[in-house]
Amino acid sequence: MSDSEKLILLGTHATSIHSAIFDPKARTLKRGVSTNDLPAQPSWLIKHPKHSDLIFSNGWVDNKLIIYRLKSSDGKLEKVAEANTGGEGPTHFAILPDGSEIAVAHYRSGSVTVLPLGDDGLFAAASPTQDRIYKGNYSPKKHWRQEAAHMHQVVLLNGEILIPDLGSNKVYRFKWDSETKNLNLLDEIQDGFQDGDGPRHLVVHPSGSHLYVLNEVAGALTVHTLPASGPSKLVKRYTMLPPNDDGRRRETGGAEIVLLPPTKPDGRMLLIASNRDSPNDEDTLALFSVSQTDGGDVIRTNEGWLGGVGKHLRAVEQDPSGRYVLVAARDTGRIVVFERSGENGLQLSEVARLEGVESVVVPLWI
Repeated sequence: MSDSEKLILLGTHATSIHSAIFDPKARTLKRGVSTNDLPAQPSWLIKHPKHSDLIFSNGWVDNKLIIYRLKSSDGKLEKVAEANTGGEGPTHFAILPDGSEIAVAHYRSGSVTVLPLGDDGLFAAASPTQDRIYKGNYSPKKHWRQEAAHMHQVVLLNGEILIPDLGSNKVYRFKWDSETKNLNLLDEIQDGFQDGDGPRHLVVHPSGSHLYVLNEVAGALTVHTLPASGPSKLVKRYTMLPPNDDGRRRETGGAEIVLLPPTKPDGRMLLIASNRDSPNDEDTLALFSVSQTDGGDVIRTNEGWLGGVGKHLRAVEQDPSGRYVLVAARDTGRIVVFERSGENGLQLSEVARLEGVESVVVPLWI
């Protein structure tokens, strides 16, 4: 690889992890290699914060976490360890900043578990003990996709662990006690969620003052305060669906949300939320502008929405610089890299695309 090229790993809904190589100078995106015959649905990927050659993936069907070692610059992976997650449908996970534990959210069992990691970055236990398995407070809901708890994401924030629960229609605020090795519930954020919203993923303002929640079932963005203590309050609510979306029931709605930094000192941040499985010909990205100084100042951009990628938009992720964004259309088999553009960096301009990439649901910029 040249000095300008960037490696991207691509998790899938198949039994492979693909790679792609993006060259911002040449404005090209080409296919790398595929690591095949993996446990089914390696649908989320992260790097270890201290051992950058260690890549963590889930085996969603088999209720496992697997660690791979990055063996080549074009993205070849070698399995080095695996563990049972202690729940069903491990969907999303994050490693604590000190590298001591990994927290895992489970869609099917509606639980979160915490597994210990060693100094070498590998698992320190084959599965979590019973006291490291946590269930939320679920009460029956009448809306589809909310027949049970569905914990969907792990977000680390200043010692807290935030977990949106699509089934319970709330966001949990946990805190990990490193001395007692316990996960303690601080609060349940519920204000502003309407029946059938289904909070799936969230991002937090850099100041820590507000959080932005993508509600999958309703296709809505909700903005909430995030006080150090006391209840969180709803600030704003937007539909993520474009005007030409007729709102018919779909099997899935919103998928991913990212918050990009400003492109100039006095600029605004760009919030991107993806829609999927629209009854129209293509899915869209919903675009919002966010103030650097006031986390509650969120407005739709002038364009509002961006299409042209394909169907079942699920993978959306920025590169480490915040300048580029990769978006994947799982059902179309296409990945596209966009660059921030416009005077304030609130627009997206296509740089390169790659066709024929199977079942992509998550990108990881290496």
